[in-house]
Amino acid sequence: MKKSHLLITIFILFIGFTNAQNEKISGNWLLTKVEQGDKIDNPLFTQNFKEDGKMEVMGQVLGTWKYHPDNQLITMQSTEVEEFDGKFKIILITPKKLQLQQGNVKLYYAKINLADSKKNNASLNIEGEWTLENELDETQLLKIERPDTFLMSIIYSGGGSAAYKGTWIYNPEEKSILFLGGTSLLKGFSTVKTITENKFILEKNGKEIIGKKESTVKPIERLTFNIEDFPEESTDTSPWQDFDALLNELKNVSYLKYKQSKLIPNTSSFTYNTLLSKIDVNSEERRISLANLSITKKDTMQFSECVKGDLYNQYNDFFPQEELGPFKLVTTETIKVPAGEFKCKIFEGFDGDAKVKYWMIIDKPGIYAKIIREDIGLFDKVEYSIIELEEIKK
Repeated sequence: MKKSHLLITIFILFIGFTNAQNEKISGNWLLTKVEQGDKIDNPLFTQNFKEDGKMEVMGQVLGTWKYHPDNQLITMQSTEVEEFDGKFKIILITPKKLQLQQGNVKLYYAKINLADSKKNNASLNIEGEWTLENELDETQLLKIERPDTFLMSIIYSGGGSAAYKGTWIYNPEEKSILFLGGTSLLKGFSTVKTITENKFILEKNGKEIIGKKESTVKPIERLTFNIEDFPEESTDTSPWQDFDALLNELKNVSYLKYKQSKLIPNTSSFTYNTLLSKIDVNSEERRISLANLSITKKDTMQFSECVKGDLYNQYNDFFPQEELGPFKLVTTETIKVPAGEFKCKIFEGFDGDAKVKYWMIIDKPGIYAKIIREDIGLFDKVEYSIIELEEIKK
């Protein structure tokens, strides 16, 4: 009878030890280092050994795991990632550290407490949209959100773009931020040097990462009208129907300078370009041509040309922009832009699938004070831009 009680006691102790080890292993871990012989890598991504036996990597289920107390092993099964498939010997396990080994590969983990992380993140005043300083002719926008996500958007000088999502964790004791995912620019640990309302300075590997916020937020006027809002046949007319008036106005203008603001997807921030329309008017041939240029810090590129005369744009009374269809006159108002104040007729309409709003200066045919364009691009991304007149060069 005593022997039976002893076996039960040993069994209960064993179950308790196994459960305690399971509790130590289960949860979120940060894979900080991988050693394979002389090769060392710092992957820095999260791995969650869930209590139900599922294994997640960066929030995605990639397999299963199981603890074997008899021989201090963890088995992982994954058809997605071969590095997490097989038997792993437990070399070290504490409440904060875990070390595993498979052959000549060693994995080093640090425990992550998500509840504490969210609390720590809330103590750091860094949320918002920050433009990062860089020596490249590109826009780097870092959008940091609570409790723990960020979006890095890059607009390249050539016009291409990229976006990266990730997670951030703040350590108040070390005054450091860990960025998980994203680009190599951010990924890893950065020391927080200073954070103010409109500027932060982080230091990573001896280099500073400087972010700045715009002091004023540019308002976004969304174009909410739909095709059903327009009559089948519009009786509204453009204020620029007189071709002679158009010739006489533009023949005295050398170029038109505009500021273009493009909304960065999934943010409330903009990138900015200068647009220049060089004007050439041939009064004898009754012909107008505009060479449209985009100007950046390092490059000037012609992206289009507009011509009116002969048979070109003969019936387009919205020249040098595209004729809308359908369209309607909304109102008449005086608008203030960088180039001054102008009385305009405002039209709304469609250019293909894109929604467009024109501010047409009544007494300056061919010159727009402002244009808003909104479209849905690839992957259902909103493409939104504002063009405002900066200068009329005589």
